[in-house]
Amino acid sequence: MKKNKNILFCVSFLAVIVLFAQPLSAHDMWLQEIDGGFSIALGHEGKTDPYEPARLKDVTGYTENGWPVGLDIDQEKEGCRVMADEAFCAVSALLDNRYWLKTIDGWENQRERKGLKIVEEGRSYKHTKHIVKWCDFLARPVGQRFEIVPLKDPTSLKQGDSLPVKVFFEGKPALKARISKTSNMAKTHDLEPAKDESSVVVQVGPPGLQLINAKLVVPVKGKQVIWFAASLTFHTTK
Repeated sequence: MKKNKNILFCVSFLAVIVLFAQPLSAHDMWLQEIDGGFSIALGHEGKTDPYEPARLKDVTGYTENGWPVGLDIDQEKEGCRVMADEAFCAVSALLDNRYWLKTIDGWENQRERKGLKIVEEGRSYKHTKHIVKWCDFLARPVGQRFEIVPLKDPTSLKQGDSLPVKVFFEGKPALKARISKTSNMAKTHDLEPAKDESSVVVQVGPPGLQLINAKLVVPVKGKQVIWFAASLTFHTTK
């Protein structure tokens, strides 16, 4: 029995190591509607993973007039949630994914470089925005540093429909960004270049929660960069 417990402990420990050693691009971030509020999720294809609650820096709700309202963050053991005391058209969140080293052997979530052959290094930030109900102001940027903007109501679309979107960085078109070809949560990392200032067409996935990803790498100096990720989520029923 003791041997079995030791084996179980080792397997669990290794699973935790694998989870936190995965590259930053492997994790999606999104907001899940819960009773009375929202939980902030990090994971893969709709399956959530634990994360350090202190990494979540901001959650903001947007009223029908587009007015931003800061929400109090409830830190839990393996994540965060917020309670909403009023109705919002959309809610956004910012997660500081901290410092990463991209080495020839993989990714390290640390600043210590000793003994590592570094390809790139830098800070990582994740932005997400969830549309609760469509309001016309959502066809424009709400003020996130890196953000995906739908140009029409995505909640009214059905599987296979085309959704035109634009990607913005600091309020301007993010010409070097890459964005999902589909909002199907099973294919969130199938990205294509944004190319120019025109909109990108995203194909709507099966009914349910939809997620669109965008990535951007901003050079700083030498091998140092800043990695930005943005996601846009919404629900469809057909």
